[in-house]
Amino acid sequence: MTQARGDWGYKVGLEASAVGFAAASLLAAGHAHAMERVRADRAAREQAVHDAMIGYRLQNAAELEVLAVELADELAEAKAEIVKLRRMLAQNQAYIDSLRRPS
Repeated sequence: MTQARGDWGYKVGLEASAVGFAAASLLAAGHAHAMERVRADRAAREQAVHDAMIGYRLQNAAELEVLAVELADELAEAKAEIVKLRRMLAQNQAYIDSLRRPS
């Protein structure tokens, strides 16, 4: 009878160990799956930030290009105004000089 109980206890112990190993393998697999999901989510967030930064930089570059064209036009207008004012100054100076000359 002792032998039968010992065999029964041994079998129960083996079954409990098998259940424990199965539970541990399920937990390990679940943890690995969860960590893979965390990694994938992190990669997706990083990609979204990267895409947003590229979009912002492209938009910023386009805005800077428009601003550069506007400033170049303003500079051209200012240079034309300077040429016009210099011509007027030269004409006025010539008129003043003609008034100063004794006739």
